[in-house]
Amino acid sequence: MDIKEEYKTIRGARIHYLTGGDAKSRDKVILLHGKRYTSQDWRQVGIMEKLSMKGFHVIALDLPGYGKSDPLEGEMEDFLLEFSDELKIEEFHLVGPSFSGEIALKFALKYGHRLKSLILVGSINVERYANRLKDINVRTLIIWGEKDDIAPYEFARLLKNNIRGSILYTFHELGHACYLECPERFVDILTEFLSG
Repeated sequence: MDIKEEYKTIRGARIHYLTGGDAKSRDKVILLHGKRYTSQDWRQVGIMEKLSMKGFHVIALDLPGYGKSDPLEGEMEDFLLEFSDELKIEEFHLVGPSFSGEIALKFALKYGHRLKSLILVGSINVERYANRLKDINVRTLIIWGEKDDIAPYEFARLLKNNIRGSILYTFHELGHACYLECPERFVDILTEFLSG
């Protein structure tokens, strides 16, 4: 399955992203990335290819100022709305690991009507939104490494206990980047959830 490199210009900034799978698929999955990572990590561990082969249209982007994307002023969740509009994507599944989990949370709170589902993986700064988590009305999957030393496991419990109907999957014995450490299992969990 071919993974293509593409660019879009948003407010004068060149934004780099990868795409894979059938562009006509109604199931669009946007993959964000952690602070020390880029879109390339999703490709390198095979997650993009595996999701594409399961019938999803997958988009992994370099957030502004990361990877091959130019920096851009403003809030990341607003940029994400502009990016999805530019790609003419009305509804999508959003995957936010680590620091991008906070972006995904903010997007769900502000633009939840655009999401088919929200997938949070070892998200940081969760406690900042504790009082607003009950306002999230999006189907949500929480994936966490039990031995996460950056985003403590208590954050996973906080999300699970406050986002209505959310599902928590725990990678026992794994840490913060559990999705990159065990990509095959991650894809299985994600596919089961997205297809449900």
